[in-house]
Amino acid sequence: MLAALYCVQIIIKQHPMMIKVFLALALSISAFVPAHAFSDVGHKMVAAIAWQQLTPFAKQNVQRILGQGEKAFVNASTWADHIKGNDSFNYLKPMHYVNLPKDVLRYDRKRDCRKDKCVVQAIETFSRVLTSNQKKNKKLALRMVIHLLGDIHQPLHAGLRVDRGGNWYEVNYEGKDLSLHKFWDHQLIKRMQLDWHQATEQLTIADMKVDLASPKIWAEESHKITIDTVYNVSENSKMSDAYLQEADEIIKKRVLQAGWRLAMWLNKLW
Repeated sequence: MLAALYCVQIIIKQHPMMIKVFLALALSISAFVPAHAFSDVGHKMVAAIAWQQLTPFAKQNVQRILGQGEKAFVNASTWADHIKGNDSFNYLKPMHYVNLPKDVLRYDRKRDCRKDKCVVQAIETFSRVLTSNQKKNKKLALRMVIHLLGDIHQPLHAGLRVDRGGNWYEVNYEGKDLSLHKFWDHQLIKRMQLDWHQATEQLTIADMKVDLASPKIWAEESHKITIDTVYNVSENSKMSDAYLQEADEIIKKRVLQAGWRLAMWLNKLW
């Protein structure tokens, strides 16, 4: 390692223009470091809420695959993000989202989910693995289902195709520039100021009712939120207090919906 650093120093001294090359290379590499969707805390909140509502039979099946206890279930919710740097799992990357055209409200499998590699079809596919007779890949399948139920409820995971779900749309939050996608993935969860342990007791909405519906409907809900609300901030501009307040309420509701639906989905499977 020291030898490599020494070589770099020699090259830079002899060729000052190489500094720009090294910086450009570093920036290009960092641009492809995968972001963790919905943040670890957000995914763990979803899983913790779901755990409390699993039927005894569903919980028995979950523990047979993942191991005993709530902690194993909650930790499984973040696995799909943590392995993004492993090339052997690259095939899973397109399954975290689905991008739709701006002028549509309905998901179209043929148009929006090339080769069935999107979050909508992935939930269906991995769920079939869980209810099949095969023993292989059940752990991976359950980890993915837990994770993707969170992803699909983050509005920009069913965002606009034109800017890759808000990844190419920059805004300013607390004096820092960041993508709209990252704001909805990370900053809104941070604004809750809750640990995942607290979600089941403190994250509540009075008289809120949730139906199970389907992955297609969940994606369409997220896409409608994207169109109606998420882009109510101009590109490269500061977010208003009114925007932040509305976004806080939306993400709170979506986390709760994701948790309840995850439980309902697994209860239905088993």
